[in-house]
Amino acid sequence: MKGKYLVGIDIGTKKICTLIGQLKSHEEGDDLEIIGYGIAESKGIRKGVIVDMNQTVEDIKKSVKEAELTAGVEVESAYVNISGSHIQSINAKGSINITGRNREIATEDIDRAVTHGSSIMLPNNKDILHVLTQEFIVDSQEDIKNPKGMIGSNLDVYILIVTASKPSIKNMLMCLKKAKIDVISTVLSHIATAEAVLTYDEKELGVALIDIGGGTTDISVFEKGALCYATTIGVGGYNFTNDLAIGTRTPIDKAEQIKRKYGCGMDPNLKNQNIEIPSVGGKRKRLISVSLLSDILRPRAEEIFEMVKNKIESEGFEDKINAGIVLTGGSAVLDGLIEVADEIFAAPIRIGNPCGAGGLIDKVNTPDFSTAVGLLKYGLLDLKDRGMIKNQPKGWMQKAKEWFGF
Repeated sequence: MKGKYLVGIDIGTKKICTLIGQLKSHEEGDDLEIIGYGIAESKGIRKGVIVDMNQTVEDIKKSVKEAELTAGVEVESAYVNISGSHIQSINAKGSINITGRNREIATEDIDRAVTHGSSIMLPNNKDILHVLTQEFIVDSQEDIKNPKGMIGSNLDVYILIVTASKPSIKNMLMCLKKAKIDVISTVLSHIATAEAVLTYDEKELGVALIDIGGGTTDISVFEKGALCYATTIGVGGYNFTNDLAIGTRTPIDKAEQIKRKYGCGMDPNLKNQNIEIPSVGGKRKRLISVSLLSDILRPRAEEIFEMVKNKIESEGFEDKINAGIVLTGGSAVLDGLIEVADEIFAAPIRIGNPCGAGGLIDKVNTPDFSTAVGLLKYGLLDLKDRGMIKNQPKGWMQKAKEWFGF
């Protein structure tokens, strides 16, 4: 961060999005305002994995340059996401005895417990991306968020270890280095997206977040305020487009337009409507019924949600999603998708739009930008945790307003 600016770069299969946020200090604390954004087509990534480094570097540069022009500032460093089917999460437990004077738990004890739990053997091609604490237990007392200062003999901690492919991380960092961007932190997409679209209550009660991107779908489960499961499957919005292109024998770009306009073709007011589509190879245009879209796209939607459901059930988290399902990502807005998800999960479903920022948020307040906005919010929390940003004390006017209930 230079001055009071934050930058998030969402590197996805379909697009690369750069957002620039500005910190606004005032009596109530620090607010985040989006002052610049840039979007470039992602041509060098497939299913979350870089397949053409030179192309990815150019796409990153293009996205960053556009954001710089709209914001009027120069980007030097950024928070960057990482996802892909190589992402895995492992639940673990660490346990230690408290030996300090008066058996008061100190920061060093917490660190020892976390280190004990995260001491696992990994394959040579894997690296730890995050170690996330979920819950502490002090002498059998459960559901403790922060045990520092408490008195006890034994300290247990449940943690989630998120691992990623070493080559994938190194390739991503190399692309950003060539684009002359310093990476402050590499952030799991699931975590960033959750910062932008999930509420405090949802995380506490238990919620499943399904982020349907261009080439992959991120799955995460939160409970008691903590991430307890994260994985990624290699299907996403492009599969809908490809199915439609093959099923109707129309060009890919036209199939994308039809998908965006009519969704899964389940709108009863449009089912009997005919639409004109071009044929592959410049052949003459044809008429198809909107109802045909449902026959093609609904099975794919059912397949994706069944895969998600099986992943959640295989890990034993099906009973933890008391607050329901949140859909986000570029394909989450397809008409008819909520209805399909409702049939599969039989749980409350809502669309997650990014929130919690000001400025140009109206330009990026759709599910397509959830991860990018989340990177800025994650960065703000990270800087506060490291003491680089401090909330300003409340002034007398704000205190008076709170006292009188205004």
